Amino acid sequence: MEGLLNQLLNCGWDEDKTDPIQLRRIRTITGTSLLLILLGIPFLLRAYEWHISLRMVTVPAAMLLAITSIAVLGWFKNYHISTQLVVLAIYVAGAGAVLTSGGVGTSAVGWWFLVPLLAGLLRGMSSGLSWGAIVLLSMYACYWAEGHGIPLPDLTPPEHVAAQQLMQALGVTCATLILISNYLGQIGHSERILAEHNERLSRQVERAETAERELTVAVESKTRFLANMSHEMKTPLNAILGFSKRLQHRASDKLDEREQLALGQVVNHSGNMLALVNDLLALAQLDAETPQEPKRSPLDLKELLVRTTQELAPVAGRFDLQLMMEAEDSLVIEANGEQITQAVGALVRHALMYAKQGVVRLTLGEMTQGALIQVLYPGELSEAGKQRLFDRYNHLHSQNGRDVGMSGLALALAQEHVLLHGGRIGVSSDPAASNVCFNLYLPS
Repeated sequence: MEGLLNQLLNCGWDEDKTDPIQLRRIRTITGTSLLLILLGIPFLLRAYEWHISLRMVTVPAAMLLAITSIAVLGWFKNYHISTQLVVLAIYVAGAGAVLTSGGVGTSAVGWWFLVPLLAGLLRGMSSGLSWGAIVLLSMYACYWAEGHGIPLPDLTPPEHVAAQQLMQALGVTCATLILISNYLGQIGHSERILAEHNERLSRQVERAETAERELTVAVESKTRFLANMSHEMKTPLNAILGFSKRLQHRASDKLDEREQLALGQVVNHSGNMLALVNDLLALAQLDAETPQEPKRSPLDLKELLVRTTQELAPVAGRFDLQLMMEAEDSLVIEANGEQITQAVGALVRHALMYAKQGVVRLTLGEMTQGALIQVLYPGELSEAGKQRLFDRYNHLHSQNGRDVGMSGLALALAQEHVLLHGGRIGVSSDPAASNVCFNLYLPS
């Protein structure tokens, strides 16, 4: 019996494939329509018995709309049209009851109260408000009619008024119970879904926190490993570089050209490896520690550029390049001299590594709230290359064979040092002029 009732209320919709809230609304439409049909039968019979012509029209019309609503819902699976039909059926039934039972001051108006409630529950707030406006206008029209001499008497025979009112109250109560059941069912379902979502979210947050803790441990382990390995590598590299330079200085006249070239390669590559290890150690220390304000002292940027130019001019000469500095006046800022010197040196070395034949220019300019150091060199740089310049894991260093004594991590480290000072490094390129320009801004 229960299974048959469920099939009837489901009106042919598959429980397994239909959303639970949607299915509950479908059952509400079916239940309300069936209630209208069942209540309409005795009301129609009494309308014929008492010769109330208006009820003979409104009651069958409401029943026909209810039957059509079920048919549209079951055969055509059109939920929206079916909803409007059942709401209209209740409105028509209420109109007939109000107009033949004494107007809006009677219990018959309860049918109209159900109209916006059912529309809002099945179609949303906008539909409920629209039907609510229609009901208010209808009630005002009845009030206006009675105020202008158009009476709306109770056409029910006096001896049957009590029974008629009881039947109307029972009908309104049953329809209200159907709507309340649907509303509470939707709330319960929504609360269950919300509880399940909250539980899943809590599990996801817990997994994310666990993953974050594991990631933090892994990063700390990686940082400690890099720092330890860097220290371990510096000792043998210093020995290799030191003894190689000593051998190169004392025994160069005893070696043939090929042996001197090989020894020179050992010295150069040992120096490059040592620079890489130093940069790796510096980055590991930055990752391991909470970023702190650099220890600042007065730094003359013009003197810094002069030292950088003097140091790297021989490197530029090896590749038939010229390194020129342009700085009119001294400009002093508060900064960590060692870190800023490394950053500027990295930019200049990168320029020497990629510059075409010509001049690499190093300029200093004063800005309103700081200083701007520019490194301009003849060359080309794609947009993809710009994105990779300061990436410690995907840099451009290995794409060029020119050896300028610069590690692949130098630009990444330069970026970190400048950011700690509150500055920034930008890069721009002019394909038409084949120029690339680094812009290093440092606040005063």
